[in-house]
Amino acid sequence: MLTAPYPTIKRAAGMLALALAGTVSTSAAGWQKLAPLPESNGGFVCGDVHGTVFVLGGTNWEGGQKNWLKVVHRLDPETLRWSSLEPLRQPLAYAIAGTTGGVLVVAGGTTGRAPFPGLLRIEDGRVSVRDTFGIAAPAVLSAGGLIGDEFVFAGGTDDAANVKGFRRDAFAWNIRTGRQRALPAYPGPAFGTAGSAVAGDELLVFGGGVWKEETQSVANLTSAYAFSPRRNAWRRLSPLPHPVRGLAAVALDDKHVYLAGGYAGDPGAFTDRAFVYIIGEDRYTPAPPLPYGAMVGLVKSSGFVYCLGGEDQMKHRTAAAYRIELAELWKR
Repeated sequence: MLTAPYPTIKRAAGMLALALAGTVSTSAAGWQKLAPLPESNGGFVCGDVHGTVFVLGGTNWEGGQKNWLKVVHRLDPETLRWSSLEPLRQPLAYAIAGTTGGVLVVAGGTTGRAPFPGLLRIEDGRVSVRDTFGIAAPAVLSAGGLIGDEFVFAGGTDDAANVKGFRRDAFAWNIRTGRQRALPAYPGPAFGTAGSAVAGDELLVFGGGVWKEETQSVANLTSAYAFSPRRNAWRRLSPLPHPVRGLAAVALDDKHVYLAGGYAGDPGAFTDRAFVYIIGEDRYTPAPPLPYGAMVGLVKSSGFVYCLGGEDQMKHRTAAAYRIELAELWKR
């Protein structure tokens, strides 16, 4: 990656002014507005690498056409400005990301034409792709997360357009060996587009959508479960306060998960509602809402939670970007 020369005092002052312009506080409960993403985007994967936020792939719409994106962007933690890295070799959306040893790894998802079978890595600001082995089952719109050396996947489908193909299957895939093993099926109905996060040594799954044959449509769920690889078992959690799919989830620590946004129902009900799930008490408590209603991406990084892009209307994406101090979301 190229780095810029050390700036002069005048240039530094200009960069500071730009940064301040990009972080004007909004009226939305402590959220700070940042420079927008380079393009409107939803369905991307995002994560933190050593205090830097990355966004990979995604989708957007132009003129009624859905575009599948190859983009890779990073947010400079000092200037709070976006820069673009070399794009992916092929588009990627609706995948799962996790961090291990300071490396962001991405698996599952789709290129828009076929399920993505490989493994993406971001290390030292560079993207690499491992194609020598990959997951043997498609994992598009799945719930999932990285626990140790294994990605745990649950639900989803083989194609983002195939909502009739939602599944209950669950499996683990080792990022070092490529070994894949079947896990106990998800206890609820076949589902996709749920919120999920890893907290402690469990994958927590919230809500999602289920295909209803009688109405030929997707209905939202309130169900929630946690999977423990150590026990190789699911356990039921208290249901969500309201049915929702496309919910974003991020672990604030090993005991609290911030749940926000998603699609709450017709007509056009993209919501900004948010809760903190308290794991030890198996309950939800209201939390500061998102700065806008959408199916967003959430990233925890260096004491902040970042709210990025997302689907804010049917066949529409936003480029909005905000952040909020971690302490504002869960005040002990």
